[in-house]
Amino acid sequence: MPTVLSLLIAVAILLPLVVSFGLSGLDSLGEAVSSPSFNGITLFTLRQAVLSTSLALLAGLPAAIYFSRSRSRISKLLGLTTYIPFFFPGISMAIGFLAIYGRNGLLNSTLALFGFERLQILYSFGAILLGHVFYNAPIVILILGNALKRIPSDLLEMARMDGAGKLTRFLKVELPLAVPALVNSALLIFSYCFTSFAVVLILGGAQFATLEVSIYMYFRLLGRPQMAVALSVIQFAFIMLFGVLISISERRIPFEQGEQYIEKKNVTRLYSMLFLVFEWVPILGAFASSFYDPARGEFIFARVTRLFQGELPLIGTSLARTVFNSLSLSTVASVTTVGITFYLAWTARKIRGGAKQLKIVSLLALSVTPSMMAISYLTTFDFLPVPFLMLLLYSLVALPVSLNYINGQVQNAELDFLEAATLDGASRVAKLRYMILPFFKNTLFYAGTVVFAISMGEFGGSLILGAQDFPTFAVAIYRLNGSRYLLEARFLSSILGLMVILAVAIAGYLLSRSGRSNRSIG
Repeated sequence: MPTVLSLLIAVAILLPLVVSFGLSGLDSLGEAVSSPSFNGITLFTLRQAVLSTSLALLAGLPAAIYFSRSRSRISKLLGLTTYIPFFFPGISMAIGFLAIYGRNGLLNSTLALFGFERLQILYSFGAILLGHVFYNAPIVILILGNALKRIPSDLLEMARMDGAGKLTRFLKVELPLAVPALVNSALLIFSYCFTSFAVVLILGGAQFATLEVSIYMYFRLLGRPQMAVALSVIQFAFIMLFGVLISISERRIPFEQGEQYIEKKNVTRLYSMLFLVFEWVPILGAFASSFYDPARGEFIFARVTRLFQGELPLIGTSLARTVFNSLSLSTVASVTTVGITFYLAWTARKIRGGAKQLKIVSLLALSVTPSMMAISYLTTFDFLPVPFLMLLLYSLVALPVSLNYINGQVQNAELDFLEAATLDGASRVAKLRYMILPFFKNTLFYAGTVVFAISMGEFGGSLILGAQDFPTFAVAIYRLNGSRYLLEARFLSSILGLMVILAVAIAGYLLSRSGRSNRSIG
């Protein structure tokens, strides 16, 4: 195992957890497990994760079917929607829900206009479930939809010719072949719902405490870091188990990929349109409704501009400074993470068992949430500057995504031209500068924009690590939303969301270019 790989695992992931647990001791773990609230918190975490996963699977399944059997614009929009779970900032999503489903939101205002009573949707268990369905149903489209799309069309055509109807064909032919993808979708969604932070904290409220929210509350609000560390260890064990199960479920599809089977008349078309409305209204609606304040009869641009002109006691610094903090950290994290993951992927291709080693790194990084990392860093590395700790946290949060993508591109690349360059006497530096980096430039830039998007939207770890000394833009929006600046927070969260979506759109464009250029070179 390469030295950098060992250091990455030991120093950045495992060491802080081990030291934090050593400082808190077994007594804290025993106190956490035996506390009256522990069973309630754990059971609620499991219950909301099971229900959220079930609802997300049900909501995403019809849209996944349509996505797999159509090449229409609706299908392309469904494909774009799959970016939401991985890139759209949690704080922007939560404030978007407030704008649409809040007491004075778009939905309730419409109901009141027609004489109906306003609904209490937010700050309830139902709001948590609704938020999780919004965030995670697109995962079903991404994983299950793509698996169904790869089923050979001749296989489905044979079933149709044998007299099988659409429902029979789906239940007896398509679904059995796609079971691994369905299981993988369920496990991934369950893992995300189990460790959810922004959805539970903002949409549900403090009365609904999951393990992840409890970790934050014990550390920051109740002043009991030992309990927070103990809960982190317990959650780490749960997430490791989920990660192992997800890895086991990632089996190869038991058939050769074939041409996509297209259905001209698809009964799930109308549902897919409604699904798109459900997914995009909180995003676009929050943005569209954030420009104008109907209570004062004025546009809010001047008010937002004033927020940037001086220091805000609510944040502890100026709003412009928080934007600079987020942009600078995200940019450095992007460059750092891409550099590390490309080095690891490039080194692993020459090592026996290198792919397995990278999978271990990815699994370990996925097994610690931002809140867990933030607490372990403050406990273990309190002598280091907060911005450096946040940079380390951002890099680890985005590491699995960057590593998995870059490693896939490196392993599948045809690099015969490097052997010819070696025979011609080219040095390692020359090959790296003039051949390797130009060949993978689109891959690296795509990974970089993805890391930038993830870092800009990171909320939980930033709230714990930098809320006092180095607040980010996402943390500033959260604090503004909890004060009298509700409309301003909505506007700024929309800007943050658009920045992330723009970065992802650029990444998607570069991804398609990367595929075309690699094929032409290969």
